[in-house]
Amino acid sequence: MMTCIIGFVDKENDCVWIGADSLGSNGVTKTVNKNPKIFHNEIIKCVIIGGTTSFRHLDLLKYSITLFSEIDVLKHTEIDHKYMATQFIPNAIELFDKGIKDNAPESKGANFIVGVKNKLFEIQGDYSVLEPNDGITAVGCGESHAMGSLYTTFRNTDMTIPKKIEIALEAAEHYCCGVQRPFRIINTKDEIEIIID
Repeated sequence: MMTCIIGFVDKENDCVWIGADSLGSNGVTKTVNKNPKIFHNEIIKCVIIGGTTSFRHLDLLKYSITLFSEIDVLKHTEIDHKYMATQFIPNAIELFDKGIKDNAPESKGANFIVGVKNKLFEIQGDYSVLEPNDGITAVGCGESHAMGSLYTTFRNTDMTIPKKIEIALEAAEHYCCGVQRPFRIINTKDEIEIIID
């Protein structure tokens, strides 16, 4: 497993931040790719996604117009754990079933993070939906290093959330061969992208 993707709920600004590295690796070779592992949904800009597993999963998630009902989001339907488990997950399963060959190694589910407005969810490979109580999560080979770093900076009110994510990605990069910059950080509130080379 490659990468480090971090999600962080920003209560003060009522949004979610997601940060990621840029390395693609099969465990033997590696390359830095132009296509980011984090992105805004093409249709609904207050939805951001970042993930690991395979770039095919990420391509499907990025360009899908069926993951969320645009009407639900625009009408401010509550996007909660129940919605994610009963509406989003069936849409994701159908998306992957249609978009990935049955015999492909990555044909099962993927591990990824979803930010919707001010809510943060982790989707596991078996399609479990987790909503972290602390409002922080990480996936990928750098997960444990990132979470350790986030724990130490979590209550530091002098540090911005993008800075906390940057430091956590640096920790993962330092200790994991599957994590490499440039780092990218986005949020659900606007389309600003922070890039750290």
